Amino acid sequence: MAVKPIDIHIHPFTEEAVLGHGPSYTEAHYNFFGRSPEAPHHGKKHIDIDATYRTFKEAGIDKAVIVNMVSYNQWGRAMPNDYLAIYAQKYPDLFIPFAGVDPHMGSPALREIDRAVKELGCRGLKFHPAYQAFHPDDRELMWPIYARCVELDIAILVHTGTTRMTRCDITGCRPLALDVVATEFPDLRIIMTHFGWPWTEEALAVCWRNENVYMDLSGWLPRYVYATQPIVFQYMNTVLQDKMVFGSDYPAISPKVWLEDFNAIVKKGYDWGGEHHEMKPQVVEKFLRGNGLKALKLPGP
Repeated sequence: MAVKPIDIHIHPFTEEAVLGHGPSYTEAHYNFFGRSPEAPHHGKKHIDIDATYRTFKEAGIDKAVIVNMVSYNQWGRAMPNDYLAIYAQKYPDLFIPFAGVDPHMGSPALREIDRAVKELGCRGLKFHPAYQAFHPDDRELMWPIYARCVELDIAILVHTGTTRMTRCDITGCRPLALDVVATEFPDLRIIMTHFGWPWTEEALAVCWRNENVYMDLSGWLPRYVYATQPIVFQYMNTVLQDKMVFGSDYPAISPKVWLEDFNAIVKKGYDWGGEHHEMKPQVVEKFLRGNGLKALKLPGP
């Protein structure tokens, strides 16, 4: 592979992560994603960080954003961000840690952001509005957090669209809520996940009109993205070629399997508007690497 991809969205499936994330997370992964024989965690209770590292190196991944999700308010437990620091310290050539904080905790959440960034070396935050039971455009709850992120110059990865997580609702996961955030905090780098489905056109619109908003296609094999929302590939190839980023959502999908599926579309091209289109080589490079470097403010070609 000529391009060294940056996977902007992966989860640890270590024993501590499985124990910390609660039943909503584990039910989604065991009962839905884990049913596929191709899933890295199929038939497994957890995956140690060494095995995860090998999986990504064998797939040719250069860097991977590994995230934590913290929801004390909903589940009464969470994996400490310190584990992310351990993973990243063990394999600094691969992992970029994105911490988790519970927005409902108020000022302690702000202190944890400071600690995670300044002491643990985290480069961003991960939020899941359904799992954490909040709305991204809640000014009282979220504005102090966004302001701190801008102050620290870190990015945020925000779940948009539906979820297989149980015991929650998805009303806070509409991409349109992030348009308000991006308007109020234009310097905040926001990465929307899962192309916002079923509100994909909302997600595309929010990306298009806000300079620092990006979108990943994680959690879906590209063949299903194309079958469901071919508009995504048309926008990737044209007006949003600088705004879409690669993410696998491991362990839901292996990075090797995701990339092989994507490369099949690149080779065949795609149909849109009654015409056949080829994926531009520079678009593929931007999607797999260049846009990720920009969204994360990483050095490199």
